[in-house]
Amino acid sequence: MRSRARPGLLALALLLGSLGCRHRGAAWRAEPEPAPEPAVELFVIGQPRESVATRRVARELDRQLRAAIAAERAVLIVWLGIDIGPPGPERSGPCPTGAELISTPALAELSRVVSNAVEAGASSWGLPGPDGWRCGLAGYEAAAWPRPFDQHGVGYLLRVDRSGAVELQPRCEGDRCELEPADAPPLIELVMLDFSFWLFPELGPDDLTATLLEQQRDLLEQLAARPGPPRILLSPIPIESAGTRGLGGRKQRTSFRYLPEFVQEAVAAGLFVGAVGSLERDLQLGVDLSNAIARGDRSYIARPLFGLVSGAAGGAQHTLPTSRGHALLPDLWSEHAGFAQLSIGPEHVEVRLHAHVGGRWRSTGHQLPLDPAPLPGLREPPTIQPCPSCDPQAGAADGDVFVPRGPRPR
Repeated sequence: MRSRARPGLLALALLLGSLGCRHRGAAWRAEPEPAPEPAVELFVIGQPRESVATRRVARELDRQLRAAIAAERAVLIVWLGIDIGPPGPERSGPCPTGAELISTPALAELSRVVSNAVEAGASSWGLPGPDGWRCGLAGYEAAAWPRPFDQHGVGYLLRVDRSGAVELQPRCEGDRCELEPADAPPLIELVMLDFSFWLFPELGPDDLTATLLEQQRDLLEQLAARPGPPRILLSPIPIESAGTRGLGGRKQRTSFRYLPEFVQEAVAAGLFVGAVGSLERDLQLGVDLSNAIARGDRSYIARPLFGLVSGAAGGAQHTLPTSRGHALLPDLWSEHAGFAQLSIGPEHVEVRLHAHVGGRWRSTGHQLPLDPAPLPGLREPPTIQPCPSCDPQAGAADGDVFVPRGPRPR
């Protein structure tokens, strides 16, 4: 009996292993072509929480930060949102104060890593995300958020030059913002927006929500009215997602069609070259979101837009295939703890995902242009119905219904 049982168990283990690779494994490929020497390194951590995974992320982030600083590169760190309380759409955990937030072991370790990097010459920036708003750490009062993650409201601009020097803009009062012209052309502009209170109306009173939305609208209108360097949008809320909060997902919340109207207009007009978000507890990279936006909203944007989700700093959360969003098919995707890194040069940005897979850290990425050619006005629409990967001619019954998440890991 014992000898007959073993082959069955082995076959079951192999089957489960193959399913794990196909649906859960990170889509790691061969290393990309070497990129030109970057001028600025941007590290993005999202949704850290009190967990073993956050401590792993802190240690690897520390190693990557030390290497970048030792190579004399300019370093920026951005924290997009935090995960307070148990997983789920409704948080029930106690709300900490600013000091209590970074007093727990894992978050304290992450904070020390960032503080040490700041002392060595890096800069750090933050946005509260839905849980920060829920717990009164929304950042429109600068003292609410603990250092080293500086917040300056829920809509601000970072002008970054080739040396990594950061100019903070604008000055906002009431529902208006004053955006001053740049003294010299920056390498890139990072547009920091948190519209969590739009996506979750219960997070803020109506009068405050209206004022902050007008501030953000005013900022984007001023940016659209003047030519500038490449701009990247950073927000706790992704533009599109293949996770549980994506269009058609179990907790459907994040899609182009759910953004504030003025953000939709800015994205559609090509104001941004890329959009970085968190909220989902995974890692995703879409080289171009134009097809996903067309599937979800029947809108056609002017320029290619890369989409990055870096929400696994507190650990990943597996999403069943039936619960995932189906507008976006990421080029890289992982349900493992990790973070993202953007190496920004004069002409290209290399977007790299770092994930803890099988007990060790692995990474891969894509090199993308900072000035992509506009999309043609007349172009072939993507497959929209009945599913993104179905054969549009033969129909769903005969098409390939598997939703690809990138190449299988080797």
